[in-house]
Amino acid sequence: MSLLLSEILASGVLTAGAPQVVAGERAVDTTRVRWVHSSEVLEIAPLLSGGELLLTGGVALLALKPAAQVEYVWSLASRGVAALAVETAGSGRHLPAELVAAAEEAGLPLLELRQVVPFVEVAEEVNRRVVSAQVAALRIADQLSQALTERLASSGTALEPLLAVIAETLGVHVRVLDTRGGLLGQAGPEQPPEARSLGAELAVSGIGVAQLELVGGDDADVETLETVLARVRSIVALALARHSRPSLTRLAEDELVRLIGAGGGGERLLELSQAGGVDPEQPLVMAVVRRPADGHVDTEQRTRRALPSTLVVAHGEWLEILMPLRAATQAERARALIALRTAVAGTGLTGALGPTAATVRQASFSLAEARTTWRLGRSSKGTDAVYDASDFLVERMAERSLSRGVVDALVEEALGELVRLDQRSGGELVRTLDVWISTGCNATESAQILFLERQSLHKRLRRIFQVLGGDPRGRGQLAALALALRLVRGGAQLRDDPRP
Repeated sequence: MSLLLSEILASGVLTAGAPQVVAGERAVDTTRVRWVHSSEVLEIAPLLSGGELLLTGGVALLALKPAAQVEYVWSLASRGVAALAVETAGSGRHLPAELVAAAEEAGLPLLELRQVVPFVEVAEEVNRRVVSAQVAALRIADQLSQALTERLASSGTALEPLLAVIAETLGVHVRVLDTRGGLLGQAGPEQPPEARSLGAELAVSGIGVAQLELVGGDDADVETLETVLARVRSIVALALARHSRPSLTRLAEDELVRLIGAGGGGERLLELSQAGGVDPEQPLVMAVVRRPADGHVDTEQRTRRALPSTLVVAHGEWLEILMPLRAATQAERARALIALRTAVAGTGLTGALGPTAATVRQASFSLAEARTTWRLGRSSKGTDAVYDASDFLVERMAERSLSRGVVDALVEEALGELVRLDQRSGGELVRTLDVWISTGCNATESAQILFLERQSLHKRLRRIFQVLGGDPRGRGQLAALALALRLVRGGAQLRDDPRP
């Protein structure tokens, strides 16, 4: 359990210290504190586990050089520390600008305590409230578990009576979805699509076959719901096991896709392939689709109509899709891509298709690359609903084979000045160069894609060539620029003030 940082500040427990939020103010209302800890140790980060409000006297911290202070802030942020409160009372100085800037950049709320405040009393008060909240949540979970057990004994294995008890006790909408997004049962008032949903897997014979979800309104206590969800899932799974046990083939299909998603292999992978009706030596391609908030989607049915052998399994916020191919050819893969795009067309969903896997043994790689492709596609603001891994080959290879520093250095050397010029002027120079190179340096086609007059395009190109030191054609620079442009699409970072 935890408390909102804004609640702690409003409670007055820190009032004696005259607290001022000097960085990360936007995160105060959403940051949750699960414990208060005080320490003057500068190497404290490895001993923390995240969610702490860290109180420090600041004497040792403020004695550090600015670079060391910045490193201290980032070490806390990387451990997930909720907030840092530094006491400056008696020092005659405020927190250094470098320290404040680092906290702001890291998104770490930074409090300056300008008066002396007893850290022990603060820790005792806040930690007592956290523990009390934990006890209250566990009490609700125990009472609900007892009620569910009694209802199970009196009403048999039907799901709805159990879900109704949960919904009535917690004031939330409760539903059970199978691994393919199908609704098995629900109870409680419907919630708007933007309402937060918490889910837990329901397992039968050790295999996940469904998802229990609690959907709460704006006033729902999320952490209490999480505590209750962990306690009651086994009771609902017991009813599900008696009420609706899936076929062995269905279990094998679902477990196969889950094993692929976990990167598993070996004999178990081959056994599940055969049990699920998938030829382990047949080529295939893996895909992912981001699920909608309400969990209902007919992507499986729509995909199956185009490719009858497709397997679709819901896994958290994702649909993971196995699409067998008749042959390991580009034409077969293109057919799968068209089928997937047709399946999600008009749904508002987005997805990605991975590279072809020669056999089921390479399926994990295809799925991992599909996930990477989706992330790269979203960051590049692509227009397709389903991104194709083939279109992001350079970005994927660079991400897997090159360190972040090397990627950033390549982009900096090839395009740094041009990107910064775009950032200052709000121009389209980088995109113009990208389109021009992608069309084989065809000015007419580039102008059409960019909706420009040819004269305006040539004006942009002259400006680009001026920054690049000349026309890159005939100087062996096109390949390097094309690579750098793809890396920019992949999210490479540039230095704000590069070295001369």
